[in-house]
Amino acid sequence: MRFAALSLFILALSGSFGLHASIVNTKHNLSISNTAGTIKAQTETEVCVFCHIPHQARPEGKPLWNRSMPTSNYVMYNSDYLRRIGYPDAASDLGTLNDTPGALSRQCLSCHDGTVAVGAVYKVRRQQMNGSTIAMNGVSGSGTIPVSSSASLGIDLTHQHPIGFEYNPNISINFGTGTRTSELKDPPDSPIKLFTYGGKKYIECSSCHDPHKNNKKFLRVDSGANHGQNVKNTCLSCHDKSGGAPWPTVHETIGAPYTDPQVISRYGTASPADLFCVNCHTPHNGEGEYLLRKVEQQTCFKGAGSSAGLTSCHGTGGSGVDIESVLAKSYAHPVSTIDGIHTDIDVLYGYDVSGSEMTDTAGRGGVSWGSNKHAECMDCHNPHRTGSNIHVPDTQWYPDNPTNAVSDVLRNVTGVEPNWPTAWTQPTTFTTLESSTKEYQICFKCHSYWGLGVATDGVTNYPSMSDPVNTPYTDVAWEMNINNRSGHPVVINALNRTGSYAPKQLDSRQLTAPWSNAPGAVTMYCSDCHGSDAEMTGDPKGPHGSNLKFMLKGENNYWPTKPDGVTLYDTNDIGNGGDTGLFCKNCHDLNEPHKNQWASWMRNRNFSCVTCHVAVPHGSPISRLIGYSNFPAPYNYKGNSLRVTGFVKNGLTNINRGDVSGSGCGGGMCHGFSSGGSFDSNPFP
Repeated sequence: MRFAALSLFILALSGSFGLHASIVNTKHNLSISNTAGTIKAQTETEVCVFCHIPHQARPEGKPLWNRSMPTSNYVMYNSDYLRRIGYPDAASDLGTLNDTPGALSRQCLSCHDGTVAVGAVYKVRRQQMNGSTIAMNGVSGSGTIPVSSSASLGIDLTHQHPIGFEYNPNISINFGTGTRTSELKDPPDSPIKLFTYGGKKYIECSSCHDPHKNNKKFLRVDSGANHGQNVKNTCLSCHDKSGGAPWPTVHETIGAPYTDPQVISRYGTASPADLFCVNCHTPHNGEGEYLLRKVEQQTCFKGAGSSAGLTSCHGTGGSGVDIESVLAKSYAHPVSTIDGIHTDIDVLYGYDVSGSEMTDTAGRGGVSWGSNKHAECMDCHNPHRTGSNIHVPDTQWYPDNPTNAVSDVLRNVTGVEPNWPTAWTQPTTFTTLESSTKEYQICFKCHSYWGLGVATDGVTNYPSMSDPVNTPYTDVAWEMNINNRSGHPVVINALNRTGSYAPKQLDSRQLTAPWSNAPGAVTMYCSDCHGSDAEMTGDPKGPHGSNLKFMLKGENNYWPTKPDGVTLYDTNDIGNGGDTGLFCKNCHDLNEPHKNQWASWMRNRNFSCVTCHVAVPHGSPISRLIGYSNFPAPYNYKGNSLRVTGFVKNGLTNINRGDVSGSGCGGGMCHGFSSGGSFDSNPFP
């Protein structure tokens, strides 16, 4: 019997059991009868011969393997995340012998790596042995799959889904609080297939693909309504992203459709919810690490679309929340400073207590500004967990119920919690958090010793983007130390501040809503002060970027100078219209009733706000954010603004003028001793 007849018999028999007959209608039918693709034989009519032969098959490859095997040395998939989580090392190459990890995948790559001609088979007939080549149409000049084809994977597999890898769901890494696992199901959902070598389970190309199956991309999972759903369900057959967090993420439930015809043609759907994982990831031929479609932030901007304007993602011109435009403003978080070296466990590698940058076993840094300064989208948001609710309504600058607990858009993001030292001392030890519960814990990953390293008197060696000459970056955790005399209630509310003394809270008359609702009992977010200058006119909430210095937000957003950038706000401005734009007015009532008590005393001296208060108002070793004349810049604006040499905190109802010497408090005090107590101690010699 001729082999052709035998092949047809096998196909017919297989078809009767619903097995492989459908290959005839797929691109894997490389015979002249192929109607599904452009790569096809010029004359060859047999279907199975391109991979299999019933007798005298090659010794390497199975079952009954007939193709010439590639001799390529592959560059294997790897990532910082896999290395840092301690995932078992991948083989340095794919196996060349049967029953070794990657050997089955090497068979698939005998076509798909582009080094072996598609028609290069072991034999066609019994009489045509060893090294037969079938003439093909649609191939490159060397007979291989064209490089331009999506089916051409090459020999660099760093942007292809891992193959020849152990499937190990038992790997995890511990944080100071919490644990993060490899997030793999045990076992994977059917019909995903794992392969056993040496008692361990491994992933091969055919774990996800059945080369004989009649569907788009030969996926084993094909019960979805479209190809997009099939790819999504393939990913979720192995990857467990529900891990104890609210589920589903907003990235699964979002409804605004793609308008990109390429997406619709490829996936059979315009719905981002259908694509889910593949909005951001692609199992083959991605551009970024972690199988991202594009380099980090560009993935967030464009998703699966060819341009941001055709998507509902976060780029300019699309129908989604436009973050890209805000990040392009004058002052913004540095999402594009360093690309391609980010992991969501960077937080584990900051500075140790000796001031040295911590690294992993491969010598890669984490969040240290010295070598690895970056602020990728994923440093502040967890795309696999994020929700849509924010703590401030779209139509308001500030929340109705002040808090510092993370909102849905920040849930399950890594962070650090300082171990608080004595007052006005730099926190140098931290507890790393797998999931932050407070917003400041996310910010402190960078804006503290953990990212900045050793500071001097709270001041770092890094110039700020907003005012590099006068205002270097400071250690915000140092400033917000709960043992300091004063500070904005970001970490802790005023009543619970351990370093403060009575009266700890301000009077309700000194505050505006919502802070006046429960003076001293409320907390706030970093993003209640820092955000876009246009949050009321369409910009998304949060400190992504701004055209205003320090990303100050609100109806008033200038400090310590007026909009001209030079003139300081002073006591003559209060109540006379000259305080327009003064940032403090967003939360503090500078008009009634206490204004008349102190402004009238001080106005004739023409004091500025920063004559008495520190110019970086996160916190102070002195009560009420007062700063003494020997404080260093930038707390002492330009090194010469502060004049106070002694301060005693009194209540609003018993303010006492005290002894004010000269024209600028140069040798005196602001508050006297009428209510008892002594001057707040000066931390500087």
